[in-house]
Amino acid sequence: MNWERTETSSGATGRPRAMDALRRGAFFALAVVLGFLLLELPWNDGVFAIPQRYVIDNLLILGLGCAITFLAGQRTRAALAAFVGLCLLWGTANFFIITFKGQPIVPADLFALGTAASVAGGYSLFLTGRLVFCWALFAAYCIALAKLCPQRKRARWDVAANVLAAALLVWLAVMQYQAIDIKEDCEVTVDVWDVRRSYATQGTALCFLSRAQELTPKPPEGYSAEAVDAILAPFAADSLTGPDGAAASESSLPDATANQSTGAQSNDDAAQEQPETLPYDGPNVIAIMNETFSDLSSYPGLEGTNASPTFFHEVADDSLAAGDVYVSAMGGGTCNSEFEFLTGASTGNMGGGVYPYVLYDLEGVDNLASYFRGLGYGTHAIHPAEAANWRRDRIYEQLRFDDFDDITTMEDANTFRDLVTDRATYERVLEKIDEGDGPQFVFDVTIQNHGGYDTGLVPPADAVHLESDEVESLEVDEFLAAIKRSDEDLRWLIEELNARDEPTIVVFFGDHQPGFADWLFEETFGKPVEDANLEEVQARYRTPYFIWANAAARGKYGDKLTRIEDADVTSLNYLSTLLLDATGLPRDSRALYRSALRQALPAVNLNGYRDAEGTWHWFGEAVETDAQKTAEDALKSYAIVQYDQLFGEHSGR
Repeated sequence: MNWERTETSSGATGRPRAMDALRRGAFFALAVVLGFLLLELPWNDGVFAIPQRYVIDNLLILGLGCAITFLAGQRTRAALAAFVGLCLLWGTANFFIITFKGQPIVPADLFALGTAASVAGGYSLFLTGRLVFCWALFAAYCIALAKLCPQRKRARWDVAANVLAAALLVWLAVMQYQAIDIKEDCEVTVDVWDVRRSYATQGTALCFLSRAQELTPKPPEGYSAEAVDAILAPFAADSLTGPDGAAASESSLPDATANQSTGAQSNDDAAQEQPETLPYDGPNVIAIMNETFSDLSSYPGLEGTNASPTFFHEVADDSLAAGDVYVSAMGGGTCNSEFEFLTGASTGNMGGGVYPYVLYDLEGVDNLASYFRGLGYGTHAIHPAEAANWRRDRIYEQLRFDDFDDITTMEDANTFRDLVTDRATYERVLEKIDEGDGPQFVFDVTIQNHGGYDTGLVPPADAVHLESDEVESLEVDEFLAAIKRSDEDLRWLIEELNARDEPTIVVFFGDHQPGFADWLFEETFGKPVEDANLEEVQARYRTPYFIWANAAARGKYGDKLTRIEDADVTSLNYLSTLLLDATGLPRDSRALYRSALRQALPAVNLNGYRDAEGTWHWFGEAVETDAQKTAEDALKSYAIVQYDQLFGEHSGR
């Protein structure tokens, strides 16, 4: 039978054409259904339990995507195979991303594909029975497609008509996407701390598009330039107060809905009146964001084991401030920890799956580097990896670092597990201080402890075995070997700085916990991560920190250095402010504001916030206590000030 006949009669010659059209339609519908299954099956144990209404929404989204692909591909069998293959690749990628990071792909990840490719070499890929089954299903579909689906004969104007139809569908899809609110209209809830569970219960395509709608920053309720001026008014008069300036009290925090102009000097005006360089004779400041530095002995059953970095705690006990700092990343997302530390902003105000480094223009945004540069410091960034990772080569320039040492400047450095050692970066830090004129600010983002932890590259002399009956894991052992080496390198740096005459301050913190934190939680807490309350969730989002002054700094600034007693629990957005508070460095109005904010809202991260009584709350949780009400009001004002800092009239652009 000739499936390519072009007769249009309704007789015998018309019947084969009708059957061909039905077969093509059947394979199109099968492509949509199979695409949905292959998107979910590689990683989602509950795919067949997804409620019907969400299944229908996901099939409609995938059906539209399949139609566009089919038309753009000139309605060929290859186009259908390509669509199903893309769904399978997405589902497979989700399986590995979830395995390594605990969460599936979110829209912002697409802006960081280069970074993902760069760090993927540290992880080992593997096959599971389910992955093999999914790829076998795809192969079977392709074979059936080639054998049973007739190829449509192309007419003279088909190419133009198909392209035009595909473009029309894209236009209609964009219009519809902009016209609806998926979160509200489809009743979709994507939990920022458990994106995986949201995807698993509501479908990947639907949740992905819902998150994509939240990428564009929207002004928080009550935002205006006048509201920002009113919130910062109690602090603007003390802009760059110097070591004797005192932060306003908690009672000085204005109501978040204030919208009247106070006539006080705005933060923007204060910034404009500052000279480009101020003659400030301050200490060198070294900020070390140590890759995956964590104290696993904080998990139940691991207390008192060799999981604890012993020298770190010796330094912490002798520091100006030390404790747990709550971060907004786990297993990855290092750039968000950098962002929170440098800017004092919290991704808790921005939602999950948002990476400001890759999404936004940060030119002119107030941050720690621009602050020190305004005081006349040299400003330097160090990270021994590809400069383009997380767009650091562009972002560090926008944040006003004078220079950036990436892997190309450290190719001959010593390595551990094939990664540049912490000590090698510390040596480069000291070179920057020695080469610079006047005080220097150096931001060192280490890489030695980066995952994965199944490389087998730890030398026998450095091997560590966790001394615990609770946990037995080669991954944990390799991770602890890296932490032990970090602890030794930290000892070298501290001893070196104490032997120097130059006053130097060090702020040290881990950027996030390792990717196996989900597994470790379940082993030690004895429950699935899905059943954790917020305080238990936060156990996977805390890392240790300290702010320390060397002997020369204590000798020169002893009466100005302050031990901060209430900083044993804080969050990364406050760490730069704590640095200024503890060391007597000048504080601008935003730093003074955050000092006051911390009294009402002691910690906030992507998952939720902590009130002054020490209770953790989810975002949007019903208000039940006065402390929670105070924290909620503070959170609203914080969102307004943060939006203005990053995107508003006072952003410095």
